[in-house]
Amino acid sequence: MDKESRTNDKEHPPAYPGPSNPAFPPPTSKAAAPPTGPLAPHYNTPRILHIYRDGLTHRHMTITDMDKSHPLYRMDQGSGSVFSSKPHMTISQASSPRTTIGTATFHSLSRTIDLEFHGSAVLFESEGIFTRAYAYASPAFGERLRWECDGIWGADLVLVNARKEWIARFDASLFSMSKTGKIHIVHGGITGAALDEIVVSGCAMMQHERRRRSSSAGGGVGYGGVGNRGG
Repeated sequence: MDKESRTNDKEHPPAYPGPSNPAFPPPTSKAAAPPTGPLAPHYNTPRILHIYRDGLTHRHMTITDMDKSHPLYRMDQGSGSVFSSKPHMTISQASSPRTTIGTATFHSLSRTIDLEFHGSAVLFESEGIFTRAYAYASPAFGERLRWECDGIWGADLVLVNARKEWIARFDASLFSMSKTGKIHIVHGGITGAALDEIVVSGCAMMQHERRRRSSSAGGGVGYGGVGNRGG
């Protein structure tokens, strides 16, 4: 396979058929009403969310829709200290009032992360000591999903199911002063609680990897490495 073909495969992953849970039908189902407004042309096509830092650290971020100007979510973290209040990370809707849609609590002495999706507790578990992958039983998709590291630097992440079908992908913006990265959603028809779940679990994995890299570089044990490396 030539270089161009490999690049195209990365940009256009295999189509995911949609959540198997009847409460979250695939985009082709008549039960899933197509979006209206400026996003309507992108229904059933990949959707990209953009993640921007508020300031120089990764403690506060805004996640926008594909137009880069419409805020969808807010991500807020504590100081990064072992003694900071729990949960360590909170994701809320950007609109007012800010309703919390999910949280993450990290553990310095355990390889698990405690997630909450709309108040429901979910265990985010390491897939093994020698793998940089975490998996959880997805309430929205009705199956076990796995976030794993990808890319030449290991900073990119991909969300797959047991059949290795791509659901979402996080691409890190390593050289940007203001942008953390972007999340590619395979189907623009994945919305509501399913989209919330992708954002919460993806941000938790992203911050876990940031914390791991910071600790490896001698930056301390702060959650997500925030406040330790100035970025």
